[in-house]
Amino acid sequence: MTERFFGMLGLCRRAGKTVLGTEMICKQMREKRKPVLVLIASDVSENTMSKLIGKSIFYKIPYLIPDVGGQMLAERLGRSGFLAAVAILDGGFAVELRNSCKRRESSEKEDGSQA
Repeated sequence: MTERFFGMLGLCRRAGKTVLGTEMICKQMREKRKPVLVLIASDVSENTMSKLIGKSIFYKIPYLIPDVGGQMLAERLGRSGFLAAVAILDGGFAVELRNSCKRRESSEKEDGSQA
């Protein structure tokens, strides 16, 4: 994942526009002010993955599974341990995070390093 992605995620965290952890995200999905994007770590358990994806689909909240493990996600957000998911509460940050993921994917395809 690019430094742009992690920089934007850190900025979003400092602005107070994130919710961390599976249970807190599921709770936030039931609230009036729903997340606009859910980022799921690529190495979460199958049970956690299906729970987050199922709830995202039910509440019509887009989700991304970037190529970032839960340990790195936690480290980059100043937490210790493992972080399964991060919910983004601001539309502008969500757009920038999605764009930084897409730029990475398109540049990998152009380089021919991944098909």
